[in-house]
Amino acid sequence: MRKLISSLFAALAFTLSAPAIAQSDRQAEEPIQTVVAFMNAFDAADEAAMMELLVDQAPVAFIEEREGEDRVGLVPLSALAQHIVNSPVPLQEPIWNLRGFEDGPVAVVTANFEFLIDGNRSHCGVNIFTLMRVEGEWKIATVTYSHITEGCSEN
Repeated sequence: MRKLISSLFAALAFTLSAPAIAQSDRQAEEPIQTVVAFMNAFDAADEAAMMELLVDQAPVAFIEEREGEDRVGLVPLSALAQHIVNSPVPLQEPIWNLRGFEDGPVAVVTANFEFLIDGNRSHCGVNIFTLMRVEGEWKIATVTYSHITEGCSEN
């Protein structure tokens, strides 16, 4: 009985000394706002606004699973921004279901998306943004996304 009581007290002491899960699950409101601002600039084809929200040399990575060989790419986000601005047809990428985690000067934000070319869905997937707080401002450091052409759900 004494061992049982000692074990219970030890477990209680450990529980009380550990940080609460709710405290460590930071919702990343400011990083999420940065991602939303970037995607609004994307939809408006505003290259200057997009670039303002990126760290220098930020890359975008993608994977498209295919029969045979998967398509994998890694390009500068600045090149993507130029492509968006120079597109002869409207490009939009609605996002939803944003989720974020912040830990000091770094954060991760994920969002479901669909990519529209001239109003028609090309593909969908999940965006994973990593962000860094630089000189007090949240900046996007990387974007990685999946490229799914079948089975897209409606947002």
